[in-house]
Amino acid sequence: MIEFLQNSIFAQIGIIIIIAALVSFLIRLTKQPLIPAYIISGIILGPLLLGLIKEPQLINSLSEIGIAFLIFSAGLEINFKKLREVGKTILIGGLIQILALFFIGFWIASAIGFSGKIPAYIGLIIAFSSTMVVLKILYDKREINSLHGRIIIGILLIQDLAAISALLILKTDFSINQIVIELFKTGIFLILTLFLSKVANPILKKSENSPELLLLVSISFLFLFTIGSYSSELPLAIGAFFAGVALANSNYKVEIEGKVAPIRDFFAAIFFVSLGMQITGFSNNFFVLILILIAAVLIIKPLIIMISVRLLGYTKRTAFLSGNALAQTSEFSFIIAALGFSLGHISKELFSALVLLSVITMSLTTYFIEHEKKFYKAFGWILNPLEGIRSKKERFEYLEKKHEIIIFGCHRIGSLFLKEFIKEKKKVFVVDYNPEIIRALIKKKIPCIYGDFMNEEILEKANLKKSKMIISSIPDVEDNIVLIKKAKRVNKELLVFIIANRISEALALYNAGADYVIMPMIIGAQKGFEIMDKIKDKKAGLKELKKEHIEYLNSIHRLLY
Repeated sequence: MIEFLQNSIFAQIGIIIIIAALVSFLIRLTKQPLIPAYIISGIILGPLLLGLIKEPQLINSLSEIGIAFLIFSAGLEINFKKLREVGKTILIGGLIQILALFFIGFWIASAIGFSGKIPAYIGLIIAFSSTMVVLKILYDKREINSLHGRIIIGILLIQDLAAISALLILKTDFSINQIVIELFKTGIFLILTLFLSKVANPILKKSENSPELLLLVSISFLFLFTIGSYSSELPLAIGAFFAGVALANSNYKVEIEGKVAPIRDFFAAIFFVSLGMQITGFSNNFFVLILILIAAVLIIKPLIIMISVRLLGYTKRTAFLSGNALAQTSEFSFIIAALGFSLGHISKELFSALVLLSVITMSLTTYFIEHEKKFYKAFGWILNPLEGIRSKKERFEYLEKKHEIIIFGCHRIGSLFLKEFIKEKKKVFVVDYNPEIIRALIKKKIPCIYGDFMNEEILEKANLKKSKMIISSIPDVEDNIVLIKKAKRVNKELLVFIIANRISEALALYNAGADYVIMPMIIGAQKGFEIMDKIKDKKAGLKELKKEHIEYLNSIHRLLY
């Protein structure tokens, strides 16, 4: 039996999956992300503890597939439309953060006594944040479409692109000639990607009726690109990333993500377990390095992001929440560390220390985002010195003395109410903390002010005492409860309408004193049924209704953008 477990490839993979499942189950009970659980599983299976895995070459081959799927998934997020939505401000802020953290990491490593390429590796490893971990938590908290959620996604997209560029340069000897050659080969890959992104739609359309064929075609793109990058002596990650980008801009991106996710999760688990298996003990000197780098990632990194976002014109609260969510290293950090170890640029001890750094920071992220509001109350004062450095965007306001209706939050549903009130010539006032939206409203001479309702000065200018109604499309239920209490304290006759997505949230808002809670999903379902029941088989009527709906949506888009 023991001989079978040690020599059978099937048994070796089985042991990895069983141990990873047990550890992950226990870790999940504490609401931790699963990546650290996989690495802990690797440590248990590796030479530090049990030493059960005797086929490291096979595991390394499987982990390469895991890397390919991870980077492929990152590429699937790089939609050309999303990149345009990121905007110049987030692009600048993201690049400032990456460069600042890189040079801080480089300086720390050099000051401790590291030389050669090691400082560059350490700088890059602390510069990037985890797309997988952060997006998962934002989805779970329903904050993916909040303002700080959109800023975080923008910064992560920029980081992913920078990480791919870093992998490309690290493979060279840092000479200009070799970097130019690698960039030229990558340029060819990019042209091929743009071509295949156009060709992908008709190929995938022919495959859509067969789920198995759609999955097979999608994965074939991945292997086609990775084999191509390997043949061109480029990092495997380059091919996997561009394969994802090629399919991200197709009409079948969502279906591909859903079908590829289970396979990605399986191979990614093996990759992270294999990282844990390579961790060995290290000297006390590396503990000092880990402690310094943890401080850089958990304190300096979010602070730089907060300051960058704040100076770009966003509120103190938005800036704090954005920086707080990105206080960890990335899955790309693992890949960069693994590349450095395989190329002999970093030692096994340093590799182990850097993996441990990622495990610790990723584990703490769950708590940071879960308790972000408590952290903001406790540490928001850090950004107080910037109160005197207000950008032009923050002074954006277009005030009128008289208004009947105040809309808090003009993104998404708030914009629909705004359009209808303007059409009926109602006197409306908008409060929003997205400077881009406020700029658009000022151009159209719609009364508005940039700021957060938590700021008493903003509420004063909104003039709640003389208003008849407020409508809040703020996504956070706790924030809405605070707004209700403040509004009712100032004006008991004020009608308060709040938008909510869950029944439990609606009941909590009613208990807090809301006059009416609008639930878009329920209202949408009712309206949708009325439309379907009215039209039924009348195709001509449906076409006219569709045309009217598209015109209506375009008019809202023009109103805000």
